[in-house]
Amino acid sequence: MSKITVLVLTDRLACFHSLKPFLFYGGSRRFDFTDSADYCLRKDKNQILVMVRQFIKPDFVDTELLAKLRAKYRRIAFFHDDAGGGIPRLEVLPYVDLFYSKALFKDRSLYKRSLYGKELYSDYYHTKYHIDDAKAIVRAVVEDEAELAKLRLSWNVGIGDYPRGKLRQRIGTAFARVAGPAVASSFYSRRALPKDPVSTNRGTYAVHARIGLTSRATISFQRKLILDRIEGDDRFLIGMVSQRQYNVEVADSRIVLSPFGWGELCLRDFEAVRSGALLLKPDMGHLETWPDVFKNDETYASFSWDAEDILERTTFYLDDEKERRRVASNAWESYRSQLASLEARFEGIMTEVAGE
Repeated sequence: MSKITVLVLTDRLACFHSLKPFLFYGGSRRFDFTDSADYCLRKDKNQILVMVRQFIKPDFVDTELLAKLRAKYRRIAFFHDDAGGGIPRLEVLPYVDLFYSKALFKDRSLYKRSLYGKELYSDYYHTKYHIDDAKAIVRAVVEDEAELAKLRLSWNVGIGDYPRGKLRQRIGTAFARVAGPAVASSFYSRRALPKDPVSTNRGTYAVHARIGLTSRATISFQRKLILDRIEGDDRFLIGMVSQRQYNVEVADSRIVLSPFGWGELCLRDFEAVRSGALLLKPDMGHLETWPDVFKNDETYASFSWDAEDILERTTFYLDDEKERRRVASNAWESYRSQLASLEARFEGIMTEVAGE
């Protein structure tokens, strides 16, 4: 297979989640990593370009740059790196051969609609509850239906480096910015996957619900709804703690509550599964993602976007330990099986990227 250039924004999310398959299944022997579009245009000799976490900082799609890259490369694949099904950079589509995303709406026609806040759930809270963002941005939509055929599902944060170790990951990212992303692999946790986290989880805490608010109103509103519903219920562990304490608590919680954040997908979704806890989360039925641990009452427990049934759902699973363990075990086995197929999935994607 031809060598591939990877143009990447080198930050912690890239180094310890999004880039993991590139780092462990080829690294610098197979991929040339760069954070410079100028290098791509002036010096790169490869014919295939992969773009990762581009046009995020700043939040602006440079179509002039895309046109130049399109003129140079035989194949271009864009790896969209937001945590949700919404795509705020649809302007990229005409300039690339393939567009991979961590998550996609099952109903692809939604990409032809202007969603408030670019996510289906932010649009929901804006429409139903009249929640407005301070700096609302109107995003591009798909105008040519044929462009939708370029959309593909890649992988989400579930494949990444766990448990979260902020200092270790920050140091690894700093080295990666100097020596190149491939060096980040040396800073990954070497902790092996547990054999049966459901059995080793002591269940010290009933429901882990240490969630905070964000700077965007349509994102925070769901969390406010949840916090209002669970207020005064001592089954829920709330408030903010250090990352270390958070990790300890999640590892021994019977249920982990994981609301939407900047996207539907959150690190704590997979922290819950890896700890043998039951994942309790707003309904994910509108979304496709991989690894997928979001089959209601089979690998997670859903509640409505209005959180009206959150207490009922919590009580059901706290009162039925056998059922809670069944769903948590299903999630773990599904997750472990999908991780085992990551290399094969990555190889298939790279074959498609290369057009071979």
